[in-house]
Amino acid sequence: MPAHRAREVLARFGVEGDRMHLERIAQGYINDTYRVLEGETPVYLLQRVNTDVFGSPEQVMENILALLPHLRGPGYAGLELVKTPEGDYWVRGEQGDFWRVFTYLPGSMAHAQTSNPETAREAGRILGRFHQLVADIPATALNTPLPRFHDLAWRMAQLEQAVGEGLADRLEATGPLLTLGRDLASFCGQIPFGRFPWRVCHNDAKLSNILFDSESGKALCLIDLDTLMPGHLIWDFGDAARTVVSPAAEDGAQTGPPEIDLALYSAYLSGWKESGFAWEAEEGRWLSHGAVLMPTLHGIRALADYLLGDRYYTPAYPGQNLERARNLLGFAQAGLAALPGLQQTFREVFG
Repeated sequence: MPAHRAREVLARFGVEGDRMHLERIAQGYINDTYRVLEGETPVYLLQRVNTDVFGSPEQVMENILALLPHLRGPGYAGLELVKTPEGDYWVRGEQGDFWRVFTYLPGSMAHAQTSNPETAREAGRILGRFHQLVADIPATALNTPLPRFHDLAWRMAQLEQAVGEGLADRLEATGPLLTLGRDLASFCGQIPFGRFPWRVCHNDAKLSNILFDSESGKALCLIDLDTLMPGHLIWDFGDAARTVVSPAAEDGAQTGPPEIDLALYSAYLSGWKESGFAWEAEEGRWLSHGAVLMPTLHGIRALADYLLGDRYYTPAYPGQNLERARNLLGFAQAGLAALPGLQQTFREVFG
């Protein structure tokens, strides 16, 4: 983004752009995010929301504004949106682009993955604290800007449609992955979602969407709140678990099959227990399946997008979505093999 364009956007929020410089944050697949620095000190986060993905960004912002007052308190650092001088929390550009600004949490950082049990424990604690803070808000109070976002049957239907409509040369490279994705989705089809309560959920609760204090290592809060919607706890629980229990990255060639670290899973569960959040018994019986379900969902989405020519996830390099699909489905396969151990660890922590 040209520097003058960023200064124009910041000026509409009352920020003196001439004194600022920007650093693009490459992490993330959807929105364009920039760290705004005054000298060497980060003071704001400027984001351009991807309106191709979020067709009704106003609904996204309504959800965020409804929940931010609740997402603060002991053990949880609150995020703050910057208002324009007119009192608006977002602005539209001349070409319809949609912008917002958050204040920057000083001393904060994020982890893409971890091998540190303390980081895993803190991830569980802050996610449990998040759900504790929003537990009294009816899920029906939120908009659903991305309908059927984690609907397994719908995602599989999209994959099958992509098989029929996708690029022929890409289809040739995906045969074994298609079989694996179908098998994993069939296994996950046994999860009784109809018996779970609807809750306010983050819906993208991976480790990289948790901010940590760079000095103490304590988790501060969840970020990237665009997917705040009604959901099932297994989605948030499983999304964090899949990025905590294996140090392998989603992107990049893997040297071998993913490994599931039960010690990291135990630490993650201990964080949930420390938070004091109480789920329903039926939810608890199935939460460990989230380590299979969520990488399966993300894997088949990446695979469908690869077949269709990378329409949703903008790749940083050729074949990135195929690589992501391979890594995610490989992790789901490893999670399935480790499921008895995951369930036993869950029983050991929670009794």
